[in-house]
Amino acid sequence: MSWRFAIEAADDPQSLPRIVGYFAQRWIVPSGVTMALRDGGMAIDVAVAVDTLDEQGAAIIAAKLRENVLVCHVTLLGGGDAIVAAAA
Repeated sequence: MSWRFAIEAADDPQSLPRIVGYFAQRWIVPSGVTMALRDGGMAIDVAVAVDTLDEQGAAIIAAKLRENVLVCHVTLLGGGDAIVAAAA
């Protein structure tokens, strides 16, 4: 299954490396990462196409991302872009 993490973060030089670091800690190489500056913040999309990442693992990464002080909002989207979890 593929996953997409839609993240709103603070406009800070450390936001992007900290977010990508959560995936590196689990030995996951994202299939795509995009970032755009919007309204004083960052919109970051991380796509993961790893067969070994199940829904529970993806939810754990999303929860860890939400704990980061630089992250404002995380939406986790599953295979068909169905929202699996969203929280500020």
